[in-house]
Amino acid sequence: MAIELKICLPDKVYVQTSADKVLLPVAEGNLTIIHERAPRSQLLKAGVVALLDTNNQAIKKWKISNGVAEIAQDFCQIAVENIEEI
Repeated sequence: MAIELKICLPDKVYVQTSADKVLLPVAEGNLTIIHERAPRSQLLKAGVVALLDTNNQAIKKWKISNGVAEIAQDFCQIAVENIEEI
């Protein structure tokens, strides 16, 4: 099953896609979002958000500023002020 990812800037939706897993930069290191993840809100630190395939290989990456993620089962929505595709 895929995780639906949406990354939003203050004025628009920057990314809307899906992947097997999503890797998020958090204060404790990295957080991997998988299928049917328990709901949570998570503060993000500046770093890299990555879409991962089933072998944990990065498909796409974005460098983000600090932000917040809302995670619920198979959906992850991220709000950031700045983003840059790597």
